Parts: sequence; C-alpha cells; structure tokens
Amino acid sequence: MIQEKQIIKIVLPREKHWVGDGFYVSSIFSMHSEDNKHISPFLLLDHAAPKYFPPTDQKLGVGEHPHRGFETV
Repeated sequence: MIQEKQIIKIVLPREKHWVGDGFYVSSIFSMHSEDNKHISPFLLLDHAAPKYFPPTDQKLGVGEHPHRGFETV
C-alpha cells in the first residue's frame, strides 16, 4: 500500500539577485530563512536564465565563498 506524504511547504522563487558580478539568479531555497530550517544547507537550487555579457578583459564571477566549487542544480 502506498503511504501518502504530507506537504510541509510550497516554496516560491524569490526576487532575482546578483551573486558576485557574473550570476543573476533566483534562489529557490534560502538558508537564511527560518522557514527553511528543515532543508539541508548543502541543498542549493537556483535558476540562472541565459544572460549576455559583452566581451571584456575583466574577469566575472564570484570570489572566495563557503561553497565554492559546489554545482547548483
């Protein structure tokens, strides 16, 4: 017999924001929200739509940060 699971919360995307100077994202999960205390801090879910950056000699992206090297889904 299949047991039904209870939905704890429906999470809506937050407003888009810049991560560093190379990623304009909408984060679905925010570890800084008390509402998400049941979510692992290692679970990341961001949406980064395609964005055009004109050629430049300046490096874009994010510098040192706690989860550098993690790949978000």
